[in-house]
Amino acid sequence: MKVASRSNLLLWMTVGTLAISTSPILIRVAAMPALALAFWRCLAGSVVPAPFAPRGRVAGLDRADLARLGAAGLFLAVHFALWNASLGLTTVAAATTLVSCAPLFVGLGSVFLGEAPSGRAWGGIALATAGAVVIGVGDATGFGGGPDAVWGDLLAFCGAVAVAAYLLLGRVARRRLPVSTYAASVYGVAAAALLPACLLTGSSLGGYQATAWLALAGVVAGPQLLGHTVFNGLLASVSASVVAVVMLLEP
Repeated sequence: MKVASRSNLLLWMTVGTLAISTSPILIRVAAMPALALAFWRCLAGSVVPAPFAPRGRVAGLDRADLARLGAAGLFLAVHFALWNASLGLTTVAAATTLVSCAPLFVGLGSVFLGEAPSGRAWGGIALATAGAVVIGVGDATGFGGGPDAVWGDLLAFCGAVAVAAYLLLGRVARRRLPVSTYAASVYGVAAAALLPACLLTGSSLGGYQATAWLALAGVVAGPQLLGHTVFNGLLASVSASVVAVVMLLEP
């Protein structure tokens, strides 16, 4: 996936943003348990790019690179589990906005990668974070989605922390791996982590109506493959903080 030119960057950023923007609606339509939906989207997301991944690339990585791949997959699993669960407790708008607070944490983490955001970027990140706080306060005082909304807001905010870690790890890993290899590996790790969580919590992996499976297929095709995978591809050309800020367009 070549995204080096400015026009290509803008094109892929637009595609990725439009794709992930369908996520909260499709998740609501699917109406599956949070862990089950996260498992299926990660499993399918790992299977699709696997045939396009060059053979032997993962086997040639050192322990540090393998550890980063594993950690990225675990953080992605945590993000999806928290994000999906938040949509059942708070409003779509609140959950989507709060989970988009990732730029705050990505900006802090990018300092350690030698890619600290500019002053203008920090201003935008601060403004976005302030907006998230306003939404949380609104739910806490009864203007949101009900008494459970605050818990949903908290889950969505924690999901933002998890996806920030996932983006930062991806920025490092993508310097060594093609996007097909990285996506197949990380999504596979996430699915492997989510499967025992589904079994332990009794989250059913089957028996759903056709509408739920069609919505799940939409989640895989759109938010997972055209959303997350496209942003993973961008991480080789732009910093994690840029990707995180672009994802703020989702709400």
